[in-house]
Amino acid sequence: MSRAGPILLLLAVLVFLASSLAYALAPSPPAPAVPGGGDAAALLHGLPSGRQAVDLPGLFLQPKNPGMMALLGLTWAALGFHAARRLAKAERMRQARLSPLDEASEAPPEVGPPLPRDMLQLHGRDDTLQEHGPLILGLLAGALWPWLLGAYPLTAFLLSALMLACFLAAALRGVREGLLVHRSSALGFVAGWGLLVCFAAFTSLLRDRLGAPQEVAAVIAMLIGSVAAVSVQLRMPKRIGFSVALIWGLIGIAANTVTTDAAIATVTVIAIAIIAVALVRVTT
Repeated sequence: MSRAGPILLLLAVLVFLASSLAYALAPSPPAPAVPGGGDAAALLHGLPSGRQAVDLPGLFLQPKNPGMMALLGLTWAALGFHAARRLAKAERMRQARLSPLDEASEAPPEVGPPLPRDMLQLHGRDDTLQEHGPLILGLLAGALWPWLLGAYPLTAFLLSALMLACFLAAALRGVREGLLVHRSSALGFVAGWGLLVCFAAFTSLLRDRLGAPQEVAAVIAMLIGSVAAVSVQLRMPKRIGFSVALIWGLIGIAANTVTTDAAIATVTVIAIAIIAVALVRVTT
């Protein structure tokens, strides 16, 4: 087992945390303009006269209320917890590698804790760079794409989709522990947050660049996201971090849009119900 994987993972987590924290503290961009401008254009795109579009990505990337701040903070904590555990595991294996294997091998293997020789043999393939590669790539993409959201929305969305794909791959692949593979609730929570922000960026892309009405864009993104979320959750039985992050974020969307866009709030509640059904199924 090489320490390069856990060390590079920790560096990627730090880059992601620094970038997302800087973006969260940066001045918020102006509210998205309705294509074409004017009251007629607002009505054409599903917005009553004088009403501003909802900045869905901003709810997650630049949260303004305690609930959404806590969601982002817990995502950071989940990443830090996962990276710290893998680094601690790599340090234990390094200590085992430095142990006097010949002397330790004299003890009966069935008595006492695992011998250094046995640990190296059993966990030699844990925490390699290949194991952590998807998560590292996802973190680097996640650190970059929010900064491109205003000037290059399509590029930003594609990078957010890459981030989501990598987070999902890491969550579904699980964590190798010798001959076993354990799925991590921490990685599931991070993947749930990634799905939320990716589909929020997708909604903004449909509305601002393709001219879709705000409600139509939200309905399309919510329905696709709900189906994808159920499919992922069913592949992670007994691990609820993914759905908890999704439901948490969707509640935040509903709370922030209930007074400004009842249609989005209604669709969000329906999405919560769909995901909750999948969550109940995998936990019972």
